[in-house]
Amino acid sequence: MSDIIIIGGGVFGLSTAAHYAKSNSVTVIDKFEIPSPLSASTDYNKIVRLEYTDPVYAAMAVEAMDYWQGKGDDVYPAGLFQDTYSHCGRISVVPPKSSPRYDFEVQSLKLLREEFGRCDSIAEHINDLTCGNVFPEFEKSRAQGLFRFNPDCGIGLAAQSLTAIKSYSKSLGVNFIENDGVMSIDSGSKRVKVTMESGRELLAERVLVACGANTPSLLDLGQSVKSTGLYVGHIQLSVAEYEKYKNMPVVFDPTIGYFFPPDRATRILKLCASASSTYDKSSEALLPRYQCLEPDKVKSIPVQSVAQIRTLIRNYLPDLEFGPNGQLRDVIDCKVCWISDTSDSNFIIDEVPSKPNVFVSCGDSGHGYKFLPNIGGYIKARMDGNLSPQLARKWSIRDSDWTSQIIPWRVEHKRKHIDEIEWH
Repeated sequence: MSDIIIIGGGVFGLSTAAHYAKSNSVTVIDKFEIPSPLSASTDYNKIVRLEYTDPVYAAMAVEAMDYWQGKGDDVYPAGLFQDTYSHCGRISVVPPKSSPRYDFEVQSLKLLREEFGRCDSIAEHINDLTCGNVFPEFEKSRAQGLFRFNPDCGIGLAAQSLTAIKSYSKSLGVNFIENDGVMSIDSGSKRVKVTMESGRELLAERVLVACGANTPSLLDLGQSVKSTGLYVGHIQLSVAEYEKYKNMPVVFDPTIGYFFPPDRATRILKLCASASSTYDKSSEALLPRYQCLEPDKVKSIPVQSVAQIRTLIRNYLPDLEFGPNGQLRDVIDCKVCWISDTSDSNFIIDEVPSKPNVFVSCGDSGHGYKFLPNIGGYIKARMDGNLSPQLARKWSIRDSDWTSQIIPWRVEHKRKHIDEIEWH
């Protein structure tokens, strides 16, 4: 019997395991080998940003950034996350003043400067993606607009960071059960029983369900959380192309998409299409549809999203539009990335009603990855009963209004259900 069983080895689950590892016996269960192909964080890279207008998330992001940049304490040794992080900065296209995102960006940077002493070296450049020749690799860019460079930003090497925290947790005695899914969770006043797909039964004092977008397959959370699919593609760079672009920042254009520095090991450059997403109509958007589980039905990404990615390349990276052989460069490894979404983009970290000693952490809403180092501390506090009342309310299981919520930092999505997509 374990003190804690954690179902799901993604960001929320692994971070919680690390925070409990020195004080409790912990078992982590995942249907696949960690990093799981179902996890949104099993990826080359993810943005690690500080910008929030909400002081809670801003403070958490600053706290997390310290770990990414090498901080150690009684939970982690110094440098654990540093090798899986690059402080590369980010160039953003400044939106028009009529856009809700414009005020968000102004206010978030003001908060970070005044309250946290961060992001105080912002520079803006008109029609100059090189940002005053700081990034000469962009000299051929055709993109126009006002570009804002924030050097206080970076990327986490996503799958590598999950592997790092898993290995560290394992060294502290955390038990990992992989390649075996969970069938059911039966709770009682003193212990919780978890029944596996293999038939194995495990007991724990408390259970945390941290299955990301797949959480509703195990727990009925009503309409508080839904699954949203976002579109990702990649291009393969040559050695020479990699050398040219390896030190570039993230570039974010909310109207088209965004892209990342190429991966060190594979020379693959990741691009994402903005302003569009998908959902599963048959489950009323509650459940994801994974390509690795339904390869005949979830085949790639929409034709329109590939066209969007090609526009992104043509505008921002024109010398990568064609390959070394002069042919139009292939957009490869296209996939739907499923996130666990709430209508207000606040997380869910709570005890499940009518299931004593069963807790849930989900609702990453596309901004949870950056908190890999520290979110587990907040989840542990909720499970131990000492999370602040303010945060307990903020992250409670709650009714959601999916019709009128406007999240200023999130680009408005055009949604199409997955069975009507014309696949690339």
